[in-house]
Amino acid sequence: MSKPIPFRKKDVTDKLDYALDRHQELMDILFQSKKAASDPKFLVHTCADILSTARECFDYLAQDIIECYIIPSTSNQKIKKDHSSGKLRCYFPYYESQINKPESPFFELATASAPFYQSLLDFTRSIARNVTIPNTRYTYKMLLDVKDMVNEKKHDKLIAVVSNADGEYLIENESIRMVLPLQSQSGWSYFVVEPGTSVQRVAEYRFAYNNQEVGKFCQFATEATKHVIGELYDFYFD
Repeated sequence: MSKPIPFRKKDVTDKLDYALDRHQELMDILFQSKKAASDPKFLVHTCADILSTARECFDYLAQDIIECYIIPSTSNQKIKKDHSSGKLRCYFPYYESQINKPESPFFELATASAPFYQSLLDFTRSIARNVTIPNTRYTYKMLLDVKDMVNEKKHDKLIAVVSNADGEYLIENESIRMVLPLQSQSGWSYFVVEPGTSVQRVAEYRFAYNNQEVGKFCQFATEATKHVIGELYDFYFD
């Protein structure tokens, strides 16, 4: 049996490229504001844009699952009717209960493609156990954080960012430009730089939701999304 051709794969690819570009803008904004000892402009909105874009990619994949696997094979007339009328709302599952209940449209995937259904189950179970994504530095639970943070934003709440004064060292000379965080560091008590290097203590910005540094979390969230979604598209779609 040939694999179906997805409708939204290019849209997902474009969105992830956009998110990575926005992340680079975020890093430039952060560095320049730290150097000037000023608050970064539109920081919350830039972070929200990156995380919302990553979150949307999963819902695009969910729609491809519905339209390429479930609708063509289901005998459930209610699912077919709701889909044809535009009333079928299927968001990508992050919990096992969103998949294994018979009333869930994704439960139909167990019949349409048992291997794909098992992959979604494995995904939700990996989130629950906070498993590290193979061959990466990211955990599956990070993607659940992204979903929850974006949902909070949708309920008229901005993604809160907290500034920690003197939370990082900014190190710069003609050949390097880097930021060295202080939180959670261990195993060293000092560092050495070349003559002519500028070193200054600067503010660090973290999400209030999970105490993660904003630049690192936005990067990891985008790259983890790209990794997980890329594998699912490669395995189950043409």
